[in-house]
Amino acid sequence: MTGIDAGIYASGTLYPPGGKQVVEELRRSGMTTVIVWCIHVHPNGDLAFNDTVIVSGGQYVGDRAWPDLILALKQQPSSVNRVLFSVGSADVLDFHNIKRLIEDQGTGPQSILYRNFALLKELMPVIDGIDFDDEDLFEVATTVKFATMLHQLRFTVTFCPFNRNEFWVECLKQLNGPTPGLVSGFNLQCYAGGSGNEPGQWISEVAKAMGPGFDAKRFVRPGLWCRHGKHCREGECPKSVFETLRGWKSSGIDGGWIWMLGELEGCRDSGVCQEPMDTTAYAKAIVNGLT
Repeated sequence: MTGIDAGIYASGTLYPPGGKQVVEELRRSGMTTVIVWCIHVHPNGDLAFNDTVIVSGGQYVGDRAWPDLILALKQQPSSVNRVLFSVGSADVLDFHNIKRLIEDQGTGPQSILYRNFALLKELMPVIDGIDFDDEDLFEVATTVKFATMLHQLRFTVTFCPFNRNEFWVECLKQLNGPTPGLVSGFNLQCYAGGSGNEPGQWISEVAKAMGPGFDAKRFVRPGLWCRHGKHCREGECPKSVFETLRGWKSSGIDGGWIWMLGELEGCRDSGVCQEPMDTTAYAKAIVNGLT
């Protein structure tokens, strides 16, 4: 491609029995990053992909075919070169549960958090990092402890903010100060609750906090919502994504992403856009908008 990172949040459509077709589409789509959304952390430490428990007590209990599907995302030929798993979302208590688990057990190798995430890395080593979509706790100490544990397990970390700039920037300072690169980027929500966000504002705040040697411009990557909703009348067509990113190009960003695959699949044949509406079309919109 061009050095531009085109990403998409992929929902439960990635899970069997229909996941194979989705993986094949993503591999030829031009998307370079796939964020598997979302992993929930239960009070006892179990990990669930949406509503399906996949890891419990340090053992994999999900569909046996799923690890191979995730591994296949990067198998050549494929445009995908980065895979993240996202933890948290709106209207959940995932990070409250993480906080209590850390208070009770810590983050060492015997803790259930460590064991369950270690198993994810063992079964699916193509997972590059864990994306933090904390919309329930916003506590710096918990974020720092959890991210540090994941770094020990050879995960990078990304943040997926839409507000609370000060919280996310403070977490970044505390993590990347002693360990440069531990947090590898902000996946900035520029839709719904983050609809007023623009990359330039967040870039300025990151640059101020991290100093002149930090490449804040290539650290912040904005996300836009594909067509969705009743009759697919909400969100943006690929042409609109192109135009929005073209307007933000001068801020220096080198990537963007789409929310999200499940809703895109439900609208691709709706005819509401004048151009094709699939993963390839949105990937091209991101790349062309920033090239």
